[in-house]
Amino acid sequence: MKKLKKKSKRKQRHLPFNGGVFYTMKKTFLEIKEADQLVAQLYAKNPNLRDSKFGYNWKRVLDKNYKPTNNDLNDKIEDAKIDCCLTNEKTKEILYDEKGGYKFSKEGLKDLREIHKKLVKEYDLKEVEIIPFIVKKADLPELTEEEISILKGLIV
Repeated sequence: MKKLKKKSKRKQRHLPFNGGVFYTMKKTFLEIKEADQLVAQLYAKNPNLRDSKFGYNWKRVLDKNYKPTNNDLNDKIEDAKIDCCLTNEKTKEILYDEKGGYKFSKEGLKDLREIHKKLVKEYDLKEVEIIPFIVKKADLPELTEEEISILKGLIV
């Protein structure tokens, strides 16, 4: 007789929210980037917000949800640069310019640009399981309904 596997705790994870239950959700990488742009605008309006409880929790949201996906994207872009750059035909050594950057042929640079566009488009649509952080209503800055809808699920 087969033993049934226990379901992953991560998928069952829930957080208390206003006396109810708040479940983790998914957002696209593009939605997270848009939320980060919104928070940057809020920081520009009120620089003290960065050092508040809201700012602390937003940094944690980025560390847990944005940075791992962004690092993965940057790694793939770097791999594409290595694949498209010029190499020495005899030694297969990568050629660098005087500033330490990769050297590219015209075709290699066109290929890299195409790969870069494709990767960014792919990652913008990639869904990321969100680990939200709870911020008390009193610690939130003044937000419009649209701003609340953008941050919903990231900052609760």
